[in-house]
Amino acid sequence: MAFDMYHGSEKACIETHEESLFVPVNESSKYPCLNWLLAELYSSPRIPPEKSNKIVHELIALREEVLGTELSHITKTIDRLMPFFSKAYTLSNEVNCASD
Repeated sequence: MAFDMYHGSEKACIETHEESLFVPVNESSKYPCLNWLLAELYSSPRIPPEKSNKIVHELIALREEVLGTELSHITKTIDRLMPFFSKAYTLSNEVNCASD
C-alpha cells in the first residue's frame, strides 16, 4: 500500500517499504508533525503549508539522527521528501494525501 501526496503539479509517495522512515519517529516528542503524519497516514490528511514547513525541519533533524546508524537507509526517502514539503510551503500549497 502506498501513501500518495500531491500539491499543485507535484507528487510524492511513501511506499510500504519506506514506512521504516517512521521507526525512529514513533512516539518521539522530537517529531510532533511526523508523529501526526504517521497517525494520519491512511486517513487522507490535508497538510497546510505551515505544517509542511515544520515537517521539513523535522526531516532535517531526523536525517541528522539516523546518519551513520543502522537506519541510515531512510536518508534516501528523507532526501526525496524534503524538497516536496519545502516546495509546498514555499508556494503556500496545501498537501492532499491519499492511500491506496
